[in-house]
Amino acid sequence: MALLVAGCSAGDTTSGTSAQTAETTPVDDQRLRGQSLALTCSGCHGGGGAAVPDYRHLDRDLLEARLLAYREDANGKTVMHRLMRGYDEADISAVAAYLTTPGDG
Repeated sequence: MALLVAGCSAGDTTSGTSAQTAETTPVDDQRLRGQSLALTCSGCHGGGGAAVPDYRHLDRDLLEARLLAYREDANGKTVMHRLMRGYDEADISAVAAYLTTPGDG
């Protein structure tokens, strides 16, 4: 169980993007950040199971709003509430953009 929880943390994910060149654009940086952070989501949401909602059909703005709502609900006790508290608004925006871009998420 500890291994599962460790895999769901919003830990340091910047090390995978250190090889970026000066030629990357802000859009590229956001996409790479979103891709890195979205790996956490796929553990529960990527398998096509019915136990958790599938994010792939959501609109970007709706997904971003839902993720922000999880983060802002101080009394929330679900795994999503706990995970989203580890992300800032830029992280949440990057994840929503990545997951709702056709061919990415």
